[in-house]
Amino acid sequence: MSFSIDTRISDLDAMEAEGVDLMVVGGGITGAGIARDAAMRGLSVGLVERGDFASGTSSRSSKLIHGGLRYLEQGEVKLVLEANRERKCLTEIAPHLALHARLAFPVHGRTSAGLMKLRAGLWAFEKMAKVPADDRHEVWDRDESVARIPGLLDQRLQGAAVYSEYITDDARLTLETLKSAKRHGARVVNRAPAVALREIEPSLTVSAQSQSRSSGLCVGLHDDLSGRSLEVHAGVVVNAAGPWVDSVRRLGGATSDRMQLTKGIHLVVARDRLPVDDIVVMRAQDGRILFVVPFEDICWIGTTDTFYPQAVERPEITREDVDYLLEATNRTWPGQPIDPAEVRGAWAGVRPMLRQEGKNPSEISRKDEILIEPSGLLSIAGGKLTTYRQMAERVVDAVVERLGGVSQECTTGQESLVEGEEPISMVRTHLSDAEIDFAIEEESASSVADILERRARANFFAADNGLGALENVASALSRRMGWTDEQTDQEIRLYRSRIREDLAWREE
Repeated sequence: MSFSIDTRISDLDAMEAEGVDLMVVGGGITGAGIARDAAMRGLSVGLVERGDFASGTSSRSSKLIHGGLRYLEQGEVKLVLEANRERKCLTEIAPHLALHARLAFPVHGRTSAGLMKLRAGLWAFEKMAKVPADDRHEVWDRDESVARIPGLLDQRLQGAAVYSEYITDDARLTLETLKSAKRHGARVVNRAPAVALREIEPSLTVSAQSQSRSSGLCVGLHDDLSGRSLEVHAGVVVNAAGPWVDSVRRLGGATSDRMQLTKGIHLVVARDRLPVDDIVVMRAQDGRILFVVPFEDICWIGTTDTFYPQAVERPEITREDVDYLLEATNRTWPGQPIDPAEVRGAWAGVRPMLRQEGKNPSEISRKDEILIEPSGLLSIAGGKLTTYRQMAERVVDAVVERLGGVSQECTTGQESLVEGEEPISMVRTHLSDAEIDFAIEEESASSVADILERRARANFFAADNGLGALENVASALSRRMGWTDEQTDQEIRLYRSRIREDLAWREE
């Protein structure tokens, strides 16, 4: 299956000429899941993304497939149960993208009451979620905790509760979901923002699934690579634009905002600076839960949770953000404090959550909701990475109902996402020519950042932030895209500037 700059042109042409039953606006994990589900149910599907796939929130998460234990404290029982079902589902359909890890939750205090409370919460959580016996939590006493978590603060340490979590590559999960959607017939295009929406008269659709369509929308698109403008007729349009949900809603006539954005940052350090074998929970000064996540030769530390005023792909990382995370880390591992200069990579993203007045960022529910505009536009808002597949199923159920068809059974939880994949490796310091060509021809990469940031993850995780591969990647893209020397140089300068911006807080 080819998935390149050539197929994006043919996909745009086909969408314009034939129309689609469903147009999905947004190429993050939620939009990808919706496109895959709808295509597998027999709908004709188009998906357009304003930038590169997963270039926003879906490449900038904590990269954990949470079971949802922490949401139990907020009374989010339904969300916890759904998160556990979906976590189990992902381990079955994409085991290479759900790597099992242990999470250690150290408890400090004058007495063991805190540890007992956590143990009781885990018991209730596992009973409710029907966690298998061989996957249930264990408790380490003080001595075992110190032995298993080198350098951990041992003052008033009571022990640690240890339970299962899973690590993923969020951008890779999004991309593989999109590739699966494409294999099932979806037309998938990046760098083609939706710029207009208008209602159209009812008409027959492409597929037999929805011949009783009651209404439709015309989506105005702009192809950023060619400069071309086009219109696509769709039976239903779903807005899965994440942080940009309100912007797309305004195209459909909405006048009030429903989203509340918060910012989360993560820092990357070499594994030998935090030589832990398990994910470790720590507490920030304000009591928030933070994580240290070990993976191969690195660890990442995260995350902050602060209100952010606008939807952007790469929100600013401030020295205040960095100090907040390093203070907690250095207090938890006091023996060898990490200096800001030792942070070799960093990323920030915005969380698209439904507005809840009067709540601080960490209290806002991660539940999702389908919003329906007067124009007929459906928007999916809120939610979290772990539950993306179930969110998609609910959205496609609503799409089929709106199209007037009878919903086929959703099978996205039974069919493997891909076949024969190796376990993920997010630290790709050396990119071969074959890997670069594959990203261009089979994964629709068309810029240096596409390859180094989201296909290879080198900007975050490689010791040189991908700069060593920069010239080779730019040269390969230049040949394929037909860039001039000036355009190639501009791409190189742009990538270098992005790395500088991610680490600019060092100068503050």
